[in-house]
Amino acid sequence: MNEKVSSGEVIQTTYVDENEESNLKPNSLSFFEVIGESIANIAPTATPVMNIAVVFALAGNSTWIAYLFATIACILLASQINVFSKRYATSGSIYTYVNKSIGRRSGFVAGSSIFFAYITTAVSMLGGFAIYLHNLLAYLNISVPYYLLATIGIISVWFMAQRGVELSTRAMMVLEMTSVSLISILAFIILYTHHFNINPNNVDFTHVSMGNVTSGLVLAFFGFVGFEGAASMGKEAKKPLKNVPLAVMISPILAGIFFVIMSMVMIMGFNGSGHNLGASTNPLSFLSEANHVGFFGYCITLGATISFWSGSVGIITAGSRIMMRMGNEHYLPKIVTKVNETKRTPTIAIGILSVLIGSLIVGFSAFTQISDAYDWFSTIAVWGFLVPYLMVTISAPIFLHKIKELRLKDIVLSFITGVLLIIPIVGSVYPQPQGIAKIFPYIFVGWIIITSIIGEYRYKKDKLKSTN
Repeated sequence: MNEKVSSGEVIQTTYVDENEESNLKPNSLSFFEVIGESIANIAPTATPVMNIAVVFALAGNSTWIAYLFATIACILLASQINVFSKRYATSGSIYTYVNKSIGRRSGFVAGSSIFFAYITTAVSMLGGFAIYLHNLLAYLNISVPYYLLATIGIISVWFMAQRGVELSTRAMMVLEMTSVSLISILAFIILYTHHFNINPNNVDFTHVSMGNVTSGLVLAFFGFVGFEGAASMGKEAKKPLKNVPLAVMISPILAGIFFVIMSMVMIMGFNGSGHNLGASTNPLSFLSEANHVGFFGYCITLGATISFWSGSVGIITAGSRIMMRMGNEHYLPKIVTKVNETKRTPTIAIGILSVLIGSLIVGFSAFTQISDAYDWFSTIAVWGFLVPYLMVTISAPIFLHKIKELRLKDIVLSFITGVLLIIPIVGSVYPQPQGIAKIFPYIFVGWIIITSIIGEYRYKKDKLKSTN
């Protein structure tokens, strides 16, 4: 069913996808809960807790610029995603958007990439959860193996994801807001200690180069991935054609402001301390001690543990909806579309994702360094996001052309967004990464080839079966 909606002088076509089967609970999520899904996926606490230090090791004083570039890229990307989210209320997110624009095979590649990204990101987040829970228990002189902590993490994540999307999104948003508030208070204390004077005497802005920015941009971009999670809530959100695009746009703006400010404050806090931010494994705890508020280190460690956990819940929540959509379209077994009649959650899809993610993080934490598992899976996850992000950016003007609503501004925005997305894609392969990271692109390409062959086989087999 097509419907024309007037917005000023622009006549926008909206669509109701009557072919999308869904037993999810409609009109159940408020805007607060919808944006909670995107914020939980971003897990903004994780960036100052772990990622800013890693980006600084690559970008140095250009770290805040790398986050600024990543923020601009994600805001522009949000505008491309919203070409579709303003018109389609779907659980399929980018998978459905690309499918509607440039065809089902391209749509499958986008869906398979996002599925890959969600699995690897959740593994990384559960690694972060295990690391920070281990640190938290160390304050009490308790030592528990990482693989047991990871096991506790995935079981509790599975339980929360099964409980119902209203409860999980609301809880994730409250927990993340609490954690971010604690970090913001610490940032205020650091600024107060430095007399609110962010200038070259506190933060050395010299020797900033585009080469450094490019080096840090890939990992800076990782801080934002998953912000499109709200787009998978289209079947469950209230006023989805309004609330979903608003959540998709606001979440990277809020996260970007937080990341840029925190990167500047953390550089300032470490400057002159005799310690290197890029080599710090627990930078906020160090800054808490250095500014005579050591108890904040405990609070932030607790907040980081919760943030990594809630981010895992958000990823599995969004990923299960995309699995349902792909099951409805014959790419995955029909069983993944099964919905719990009481909680109205995709119980089988959540279970499958939890087993896959749990097996990976428990296995890696048992046989490798947990910090390596976090680094490896967070790095490879970027590929799974950047490819479908680029595909939806290409799809947006094509879709607008099909519905005769394409304007010059849309082409320009799509082009700029595409260029900004290509920078981290190129930066992840050139210069060639050292060590195991150099095989990550091949792993991702292998995943796409194998899943595409299996998906196409299943699609044709099921379609033939349904026609007989």
